Amino acid sequence: MMQSAAVLPTESPVKGVPEILGVPMQQIPQCAGCSQHILDKFILKVLDRHWHSKCLKCADCQALLADKCFSRAGNVYCKEDFFKGDFCC
Repeated sequence: MMQSAAVLPTESPVKGVPEILGVPMQQIPQCAGCSQHILDKFILKVLDRHWHSKCLKCADCQALLADKCFSRAGNVYCKEDFFKGDFCC
């Protein structure tokens, strides 16, 4: 004979990282790539915007930009795509 088990709520709700750290959500930066709060160990800051390391990608080829990036008109690029782009005055 099979028995079923009921899942009962715990006595205290599970707290998220911001609550555990005592940091208000408004003070946790949002990623410019995915618009989610960044709770990672590392936060990248490029063009005065914050990024998850997995979200900082070349605007053309979508390659992850871990070491270097270049910018033009508010977009970030890998070296190859930046230098193959058209330059205008």
